[in-house]
Amino acid sequence: MILFSISLIFLLLHIIFNKSAKANNILVILSFLFVCSVYVILAANSYHSINFLPKKNLELYFHTGNFYNWLMTSFFNFKLNLNVDTEFVNYLQNLSPEYLSNQYLLPMEVKMFYDTSIYNNNIYLYFGITPILLFYIPFYLITHFFISDQIVFLFLSVFIAILQLLIFKKVLLHLIQINILKENINKYFNAPLIIILSLCNGIPLTYIAITVHSITILTSIFCSLVALYIFLLLSNNKYKNLKIFLMGLFLAFAIGARPISVILTIFIFIAILIIDSKKYIYNSSKFQNFQSSNLIKNYLCFFMPLIIYGIILAAYNYLRFDSIFNFGYTYQFSPIYQKGFAQNLNHSLIDFIKHIFLNLFHLPVFTSINPLCVFKNYENVSYFEPMIGGFIIYPIIIFILFIKNFLTKTSKKNKNIHVLFIIMLSVGFIYFLINSYIGSNARFVAEYLSLLSVPSLVLFYNLIEIVNNDILKNIIKFLFLCFIIFSLYVNMNLINCIILMSKNGLI
Repeated sequence: MILFSISLIFLLLHIIFNKSAKANNILVILSFLFVCSVYVILAANSYHSINFLPKKNLELYFHTGNFYNWLMTSFFNFKLNLNVDTEFVNYLQNLSPEYLSNQYLLPMEVKMFYDTSIYNNNIYLYFGITPILLFYIPFYLITHFFISDQIVFLFLSVFIAILQLLIFKKVLLHLIQINILKENINKYFNAPLIIILSLCNGIPLTYIAITVHSITILTSIFCSLVALYIFLLLSNNKYKNLKIFLMGLFLAFAIGARPISVILTIFIFIAILIIDSKKYIYNSSKFQNFQSSNLIKNYLCFFMPLIIYGIILAAYNYLRFDSIFNFGYTYQFSPIYQKGFAQNLNHSLIDFIKHIFLNLFHLPVFTSINPLCVFKNYENVSYFEPMIGGFIIYPIIIFILFIKNFLTKTSKKNKNIHVLFIIMLSVGFIYFLINSYIGSNARFVAEYLSLLSVPSLVLFYNLIEIVNNDILKNIIKFLFLCFIIFSLYVNMNLINCIILMSKNGLI
């Protein structure tokens, strides 16, 4: 409960020094340091914490730990497969599905390959290569040390927190400029906001298992948020082609980490088309010169990195699995997938509806391991992993219900903000549906909450501005305060549970 108590202290100090800009700035800095400290504690106390610091020599550990570093060493030797003895690969392929299904009897040297693909007597890692290119290879080339998965996770968590804050601040500045929000930015940008945006957005829950699974998801979230922030910067035409190029590049990186990110790419491109077409109509009606070559440059800048990286990924797939579209998921070693990819995605409508409910409203199961600990949360779900509903860990998303008035106002005053919110809400909802169909996992919650957290907070502030009744306004503020306290309580307890579960060898 220490983390929860510290969070409440920040909340109380914010209320006491609410009218002091200097005190607010100090609290913002301290709260961000607090957030970073929590991430460090989580990373350093995760399972296999002995591997937290970078090491001179490659060390592998259960479960799918350090596989990116292992694959990196293969790249340096001009190989795409993991360096595993051929006889051992044959041994793995000859194991019966019944034997592989009993995880309690499997030795570590067998079980650690569950999330790899076996094809043509070679073992491959089917997860995206973006994390290797962005983090593992640069770190090794600079330091000649192997960076740990935990430190990569730590960096990604901090980067995601910073990006969410930057997007939130940029949106606030735009809305204040067009007079949708009237208060000084310090009124909105405060310590409690930093804590709930950083620690109540589902990201800390991904520390349940720091493996290649979660690293790909966090990398995808990070790259997607970079692209969305650059999209916000397009309102200023300075260096526009460079911004569009970087936006396309980070969207390509996001796809290379997690192919589902192509949905965000499509939405952003459609948004650029809409905004550019509006400008074209406006300029034509004013009889101003409009060069269509500018549009072509924009689209070339956007698609160039996507095409180049797409070719690299296609070649990577073909050299491994003889198909440009096959990432190796269908060749997964785990017995869960040995009946075929399509069969395992053939969930019933009832399962789909159940997953939707669980992804939103599944309550944490607190089991006492001194103090509270979330455990055995995977009962009655298709995927046997801990799960907490997004609305439970971040109830502020309820304010998305008040989106209509906000979109009406922004469509007339700021097209970029208007389109940004449509993108974030639509893509977040699609991610939610796709992940609900696949299963129910804690790491899936972070994927859609990372897109919904900023809009929901902005919509709360917008609601406060449009409500004229003082009594109703105070009720909404009190409700918001209750949501914050509840969210902090749940998340701080869950974070504490993750640490205790790691220490007790449960994850």
